[in-house]
Amino acid sequence: MRATFAAALAVLLCLSTGIRLTASEELTRARELYTAASYDEALNVLEAIRPVPAAETVDVHQLRVLCLVALDRKDDAKRAIEALIMAAPQFQLSDEDASPRVRTLFAEVRRSVMPSVVQAAYAEAKAAFDRKDPGATAQFDRVLTLLKDPDVARDPTMADLATVATGFRDLSAAATSPARPAPASTAPPSAAAVRGPATAGAPAPLVTNAPILPPVAISQTLPPIQLRDRREWDGEVEVVISEAGKVVEARMTRSIHPTYDMEVLRAAKSWTYKPATRDGVPTQMKKLVNIHIDTRPVCSPRVNTGCRPASE
Repeated sequence: MRATFAAALAVLLCLSTGIRLTASEELTRARELYTAASYDEALNVLEAIRPVPAAETVDVHQLRVLCLVALDRKDDAKRAIEALIMAAPQFQLSDEDASPRVRTLFAEVRRSVMPSVVQAAYAEAKAAFDRKDPGATAQFDRVLTLLKDPDVARDPTMADLATVATGFRDLSAAATSPARPAPASTAPPSAAAVRGPATAGAPAPLVTNAPILPPVAISQTLPPIQLRDRREWDGEVEVVISEAGKVVEARMTRSIHPTYDMEVLRAAKSWTYKPATRDGVPTQMKKLVNIHIDTRPVCSPRVNTGCRPASE
């Protein structure tokens, strides 16, 4: 009762004198009310902190969670935890921060929310990449950091996102790095001027650089696409094909959709090829695979707009 009266008196004094407390002062007052078990009053003070300064964001969210758990408002507490995780994905409650009950609830919500946080971070990074924003590199680095979080690493649906994010991070970094000047050395001789080893008493014979014959696809099946939008989709994946005709590396160089990109990379690992050859000898080589998918319905007497011709 004393704490409630003190809080009400402080509000009246502020209103009567026109004094506005700073966010830090309001947060301190909310902590005092929480310590005095005046949880509803503490929540009211926290609600009054608008907008929340960046430096106080985690503290405000955390104190709101503690008040809601103390009031046994579990659903509201879960939503508050989600807001806290969205604001600070790498935040973790310590033993000193909260009771075992609060930490258990926090861990439960965090496990369910973190994959969505990573997907949202990836979508923002990809949008920045598409805008050719130089900041996309740092955003993809953040995605890769979040993917190492234990609550994310154990999620099987996140397994291939690191590959996709790494590919786009590298592309973004390459696009923003300054071009290197060409080396000052002379250009290499043409194929006709390259000489083989000389024999005693005779000039070295001329040889020709044999061309590399590109790999030929044996199995290059794309996964079925399950996207709601009905339209045409275009993308590109770069694969590294070994001397044995197996895909040893794959990365998206042009995204179709975050979810489908991961499916493509997963499928690419099972693609097989007749390997590239030089002088009949298998050699490792990169290959760009263009992907075109049309999810529009087939045209018919009933559907004649936004559709694809039946002959396709």
